[in-house]
Amino acid sequence: MNKSTRRIALSGMMVALATAILLMGGMIPAATFCGPALAGLLLVPVMAEGGRRYALGAWLAISALGLMLCADKEAALLFAFLGYYPAVKWQLDAKLKPWPRLLVKLLIFNASAGALAALIFFVLRMEQVIAEYREMGRAMLIAFILLGNVTLLLYDRLLAIMAALYIRRLRPKLFKH
Repeated sequence: MNKSTRRIALSGMMVALATAILLMGGMIPAATFCGPALAGLLLVPVMAEGGRRYALGAWLAISALGLMLCADKEAALLFAFLGYYPAVKWQLDAKLKPWPRLLVKLLIFNASAGALAALIFFVLRMEQVIAEYREMGRAMLIAFILLGNVTLLLYDRLLAIMAALYIRRLRPKLFKH
């Protein structure tokens, strides 16, 4: 199998698996946040084998399928707005020094999360989600935002670990030459 065919096949399988994970999110309450994160991890092999272009293409396909098929629209929107992160992480890591890189990652996350919130509150007017955030109160909302930023940093580290595991352990078993 040539390299291009392998990349496309791997991307297609990861898109299907990530979409299945998002679909299961409608069945498990905690999966609203876990499902998109797990689906994003599946972009690691796509990124390793095909690069950023393939990973962004896979993210677009997963986002479109998730928005069309998922019962949990909040999870699908979360992936659509934040699921591209694994595809851009390595470019940020390669180009920026540690402190600016950290600030840019947090800025990207907060801008994407803010755009998602604006879409949910002002355009889509998803009343159930709006009611959940109203019940939180201001202090809990601030804590929720801070927790989101901490979660991004942990997720960033998890992506690096997953990439190392994939490249060192799984890739040699999958693609023997």
